[in-house]
Amino acid sequence: MSTIPTTEIIIFETSEKFREDVSFLRPAFDIVSEADGVHKPVHSGLQIENPATGYIFLNWDSLAHHQAFMTTSSYGPLLEALKPAIGGSFKMYHVIFNDYPTFQQPVTEVLLITLKDPSHRAEVFDILNKLSDLTEKKLIFGPTLEDENAIILVGGWSSVEAHWEMVANPEPKAAVERLFVLANKDHLFHTALSSYAGK
Repeated sequence: MSTIPTTEIIIFETSEKFREDVSFLRPAFDIVSEADGVHKPVHSGLQIENPATGYIFLNWDSLAHHQAFMTTSSYGPLLEALKPAIGGSFKMYHVIFNDYPTFQQPVTEVLLITLKDPSHRAEVFDILNKLSDLTEKKLIFGPTLEDENAIILVGGWSSVEAHWEMVANPEPKAAVERLFVLANKDHLFHTALSSYAGK
């Protein structure tokens, strides 16, 4: 596999238009797909628990490539194309995961945690590595480039139920319980992502 990219993650309040048709964002994705350093495809989807929240995942060669794109003449038209899909606030993160993100499973778990104390970092990463091993590497994770104490984990599952069944087993259950002693659970939901590779 090639070098692990920097993954841009946008978590946003969805508009009714986007909830009705997630392919509505394709014109925006066509614009960004032409950017230098971007990896196709773009992945997007609605939250399964509450479709008022949406997700976009996009891999870049580096954060610098994304930042450079934001200074180009294409960035204004991209924002205009995104606007009708975003129904309110949004947050953007960048993560270099511990393995290459593929987003190929039917359901993607999205977990955002924040360390309660930076001194817990090593133990938290040990727990996340253990969970990744217990799930046969279904989980990847990494600190956000915006805040090293904020960590995003994404997991690929056959269904939401498969995720909950797995973490109900004694060993992962104990690991998850310890994880949430050391870190705040800021966001734990699921999405069914669709991919779009451009025109």
